[in-house]
Amino acid sequence: MKACRSIWPLISMLVFAACSNTRFLADDELLYTGKEKIEIIVQEQVAGTKTVKGSIKSLTDYKVNNGILGRRVLPPIGLWVHNYWNIKETSKIGNWLFKTLSSSPVLVSEVNPELRAQKIESELFDLGYFSNKAWSVLEKNSKNPKKARVSYFVEVAPPYVYNQILFNPSEEKIDTLITQYKFKSNIKPGKQYNLEYLKNAREEMFTGIQNEGYFFFSPDHITLTADTSVAENKLDLVVGRKMELPPAVLSTYKIDQILVHISKPDGFEDSTLNSSSYGDIKILSSGRYLKSEALSRAIYFKKGEKYSYSAYQNTISRLNNLGIFSYVRVSVKQSAIDSLLNQVDVSIDLTMAKNINMDLQADLVNKSTGYAGPHLLVGVSNNNTFKGAEKVSVGLTGGMEWQWGDKSGSELGSFSYDIGLTTGITLPQRLIPASWKSDKPLMVQQTSLNLDFNLLNRIAYYRMFSSRMNYNYTWGQTRKIQYSVSPLYLNAVTLLETTPEFDSVVNENIYIRKSFEQQFIFGSRYAFTYDNTYQSKPRNVFFQTGLNLSGNLFDLFAGLGKTESERPYTVFNTIYSQFVKVTSEFKYYFNGTNKTLVARLFAGTGLPYANSTVMPYVEQYFSGGAYSIRGFTARYVGPGSYREESKGYIDQSGDIKLEANLEYRFGLSKVLKGALFIETGNIWLINEDENRPGSKFAFSTFPDQLAVGTGFGLRFDFSFFVLRTDLGFPIRNPYATEGKNWLIGSGQAFKGTQFYLAIGYPF
Repeated sequence: MKACRSIWPLISMLVFAACSNTRFLADDELLYTGKEKIEIIVQEQVAGTKTVKGSIKSLTDYKVNNGILGRRVLPPIGLWVHNYWNIKETSKIGNWLFKTLSSSPVLVSEVNPELRAQKIESELFDLGYFSNKAWSVLEKNSKNPKKARVSYFVEVAPPYVYNQILFNPSEEKIDTLITQYKFKSNIKPGKQYNLEYLKNAREEMFTGIQNEGYFFFSPDHITLTADTSVAENKLDLVVGRKMELPPAVLSTYKIDQILVHISKPDGFEDSTLNSSSYGDIKILSSGRYLKSEALSRAIYFKKGEKYSYSAYQNTISRLNNLGIFSYVRVSVKQSAIDSLLNQVDVSIDLTMAKNINMDLQADLVNKSTGYAGPHLLVGVSNNNTFKGAEKVSVGLTGGMEWQWGDKSGSELGSFSYDIGLTTGITLPQRLIPASWKSDKPLMVQQTSLNLDFNLLNRIAYYRMFSSRMNYNYTWGQTRKIQYSVSPLYLNAVTLLETTPEFDSVVNENIYIRKSFEQQFIFGSRYAFTYDNTYQSKPRNVFFQTGLNLSGNLFDLFAGLGKTESERPYTVFNTIYSQFVKVTSEFKYYFNGTNKTLVARLFAGTGLPYANSTVMPYVEQYFSGGAYSIRGFTARYVGPGSYREESKGYIDQSGDIKLEANLEYRFGLSKVLKGALFIETGNIWLINEDENRPGSKFAFSTFPDQLAVGTGFGLRFDFSFFVLRTDLGFPIRNPYATEGKNWLIGSGQAFKGTQFYLAIGYPF
């Protein structure tokens, strides 16, 4: 009953939807309803106006109550809830709904157009447009003067470009380091002035100078002077250092003592501390929490070496990346023993984190194929198992799907299920046989060994058991760029039992039968990842590409003394798969105020050869579903334009996959987010399959075989947890029906509606 009572305020709010939301505003308050226009007035021929427009748009963007693309076009549900919902403290559900759905009115005073115009002038000045002027104009609503839009006007003159890059004369060794700095291509004669580029250059100079031991040198000691008197719209950049700097700034320093203090996880310290030494490092600790050699590998300072700012940064990053500390602080101070020796001491304070972590994930699956059921993952990990920052993890995965309706008597039980066991150990060092050694310190470096076992039961088709082992090494000099290589990857899959329905399908199609036969995969893998999405930037990029190889090592030995006519060869009386597989994914995030436009491209190709004529089923691609083309059921798209009226579960796979997604995400309230999306793609076979005409990939035909879906959704974003609901509609089939692929206007799009309830964002 309490839940029912909490819904009445929502119903009342909808009844009052026609009421004005401005009646609650004070006399001097105006409701902001978006930008009216942006007009750029160019005095002369100005280059780079695209950058100017982008900068102005970014500075003038501001959230609107229930707006899309900066304009309020949706019903202001959040504002209605805020104004008309009479919240009661006794209703917990009502309180939660109010906090989730409500949004405060966005006022013109909050937007502050005058200040934004000043910021435009400042921003354009920093981009080299020294002669510019910006102002704002308030456009009140003719029907309701309590509502207003804002127009912005900007006058822009030609920007200044560099004439010469000059350096002050060298008087000290530190001056020589400055003059040796090589500016990047964006700071040279003929290039436009940009303050951000200059700041980055100064930071790089500062880092390079401190890496040479100049501990007391700071970025403020570097002078960058622009002389605009040389010519019209040109300037000379003069680079140097401040004069009359203290002797300490002009002196180099070496590392003396390195002291590490390790505290208990609970933050309480014992009265007695144990002291030990490992090389140049002195360690104070109330217990043996971490092996000295593991700690030494994460510290980049060496006694007697010159102080380096890069060593300082890398030490902090490496200690944090070990994942066993809740607190890390590195401080460097001049040695108190003898200030004339030009030495500095390094002090590192560490607090151990709790070792045991638990992970719990739950999901509910409801498919249009008549299956429904829960999926669960439970995992536990120890992040410092052997006191060397090793991570040992064990997880159980499982799921069940009941099929509603009539069942065949030949089915393997009354429900589908999968049960899995995942185990792994990760070490914070390189343990692969290789002579390669990096001259640069690695922020990320870990070796892992994983063993996974899984039992999968598809009641209408088969029961399958798989075991997988992966020996992997991951490294990276920065958090953005990382590399991964698996010199040893093994996946063995065995069909335990099949149904007559499954047998009839594979016996009629040799292509599908071979994909299930060749299930012994042994090879290596490589992946490259660029990811800056951990930073909050106007533009974020994620790119990953990988190469998988299988069967080549086996083929060197299995073929000895045999001819090609004897293929497929076997190892341990089992046919092994031989293929090469390349997969790439690119995601681009356009981030605005309370909105994001995300574009995703995915491309993958698998090529079987020599011992294989078909890619193994577990390595093939699938399309459709909650994380793919949401207008179509998972695994029910393609291959190509092939269509089977009585669609099965096992044959909707392919060797090639192309997919493109575009999703616009916008805020509706503090927690509730909305999304609009459109997606396209398909899968194809690389070789001809006469039983599935139209399934082979061809450059001339693939554009006509693309499936297209669209839809909308809601996200309940609680920061630590995102619950996502999506409604997807198919608007173009990869095959033609009555001579047409497009479903718009036929009514078929709504008949094929897909509903998804999922955890997390789709990409």
